[in-house]
Amino acid sequence: MDNSVNELPSTSPNFRTNLAKQLEELVPEAIADGKVDVVKLKELLAEDAGEPNERFGLFWPGKKQALRAAQEPTTATLRPAKDESKDWDTTNNIFIEGDNLEVLKVLQKQYHNSIKMIYIDPPYNTGKDFVYLDNFKEGLQNYLEFSQQVDEGNKKISTNTETTGRYHSNWLNMMYPRLKLARNLLTDDGVIFISIDDAEQANLKKICDEIFGEGNFEGIINWRRRSNQPNDDSKMIATVSEYLCVYARNSSLLKAKNAFGKMPLSSDRLSAYTNPDSDVRGDWSSTPWMASRGQGGSTYSIITPTGMKYTGVWLGTEYTFNELLADGRIIFPNNGNGKPRKKIFARERIKNGQPAINFWFGQQYGDNLSATSEIKNIFAEFQRLFDYPKPVNLIKNLVRLGAPCSDCVILDFFAGSATTAHAVMQLNAEDGGSRKHIMVQLPEPTDEKSEAFKAGYKKISDIARERINRAGEKIKADFADKLAERETPLDVGYRTYKLADTNFTKWQSTPTGDLTELQARLELMRESSNDNASEEDLLVEVLLKMGLPLTTRTKTVDVDGLHVHQVVTEGDLSEGQPVLYLNEHVKPTLEQLRAIITDLAPSKFVILDDAFQGDNQLKTNLVQTCKSYDVELWTV
Repeated sequence: MDNSVNELPSTSPNFRTNLAKQLEELVPEAIADGKVDVVKLKELLAEDAGEPNERFGLFWPGKKQALRAAQEPTTATLRPAKDESKDWDTTNNIFIEGDNLEVLKVLQKQYHNSIKMIYIDPPYNTGKDFVYLDNFKEGLQNYLEFSQQVDEGNKKISTNTETTGRYHSNWLNMMYPRLKLARNLLTDDGVIFISIDDAEQANLKKICDEIFGEGNFEGIINWRRRSNQPNDDSKMIATVSEYLCVYARNSSLLKAKNAFGKMPLSSDRLSAYTNPDSDVRGDWSSTPWMASRGQGGSTYSIITPTGMKYTGVWLGTEYTFNELLADGRIIFPNNGNGKPRKKIFARERIKNGQPAINFWFGQQYGDNLSATSEIKNIFAEFQRLFDYPKPVNLIKNLVRLGAPCSDCVILDFFAGSATTAHAVMQLNAEDGGSRKHIMVQLPEPTDEKSEAFKAGYKKISDIARERINRAGEKIKADFADKLAERETPLDVGYRTYKLADTNFTKWQSTPTGDLTELQARLELMRESSNDNASEEDLLVEVLLKMGLPLTTRTKTVDVDGLHVHQVVTEGDLSEGQPVLYLNEHVKPTLEQLRAIITDLAPSKFVILDDAFQGDNQLKTNLVQTCKSYDVELWTV
């Protein structure tokens, strides 16, 4: 095959292969005949390697398979569901329906190192909630069976009771590969928040120490989820709180870039600010101007308005002090006799906020009762939709900390009722931000006896999308005046995608000695794409394979009788953007292909291999045309 033709990958990134390539760059002497020489690598790391029988860490049955599950590439793709989306052409938000292990693999190329904050509220492993039943061989097959997209199996998610055996191991095997993949998506200054309770809090911290690094542990927030005292005699100590484990991708960089947000001032802190001198700048408090031990500073003398003289080590230089004094920011207590103090205005504190603490309680953070009320306000027609949902205020404060930037991306791959999407939209309305959210939710079926099922919501993901719809409209109404001042409209839409098997033919790797079956496989490989796939399905999968985000805009262009898809950027700019021809049923002429290259001037041209319909001369001529115009040619 001509080396000028590039082939798009058929699977998600192979992390084991990528790791070997990185090792080849770092320690080429540990690579022999294209394989890693483990013995040599061990020799090179002799002084830094621990004894194999004296390791510290968490080990459980299935850990090796769980690691392989994270590393195994997937052939899965995402199919667009425009009829289940909102504002498809303008939104930058994403809702994905599917098994989050496979979805996280699909997102590795597009969103690697791109997610500023992740929040997840996974199953707590209480014995009553479910775990995902991964078999570590065909994760996608598990999902297809569960979602009843295939005829056999009908695999279900199930409760994970202690009587089933390997109680903690089952939960760890579910969480480990998902967290491994999630870390890859975080930006270098990214943060992950994980809700958990007593059942697995200790184990969660241990696997997070391993995956994210113990040095990137930022803390555990204790959140009081209920304000009343429970009447539960089954426990010696009644449970009123849960935890939020907080890890950074790179703690040092997070601090260096000041990329972790602050909390709003509490009412108690604000009450300390008054305005006894009617300062036009508003309420203020004060702090000593004299430097404390270890603060450093400058030594000089200060004369008070009453003539008192103080000589000492002060926080700033004498020049800085005189500037603050002239600006009315220095006061002298005790009727002008006291040592100087600097005014701190409430509006400055409100703007800068205050550091977060590790114990959250009260209305500012919400509780289970307020969360239930929020769901009830949105779905007034139902008595109860979710057990123990998270309150919007809780997630909103997490977003303040983890995503203080105005346009960053927040991911929740255990989306549930989509509280995270609700919180992101509301905070954007409040502070003028344009943060984007990506929700991932398994199409878990609702109980057939439930009100939701009878009302037409067959899956949890259906309810989640409807919540985003209703919450978005309510936010637009509640913040109408403020939103009218925005330069760009508040984004309350989302693009829906659904996890599916690839639209392109894949080779079955299972061995067979049946010549008839082998011939059938070879015949199948002659056609690259699925005849049942729509051109829109093919377009999305090809864009994914190219590493373009799920919010990529395209337009259909007619060139010399051929319909092609062209990627466009903001302002409908398309010059130099990739162009794709994805119709295998209409064989283009060389003149038509040349017209595409010359008229649209793409940086890349992607074409289905089947579109040539076996005409190698046409393919060779296209290669030469692309070379002439410095266009990358890709086939799939």
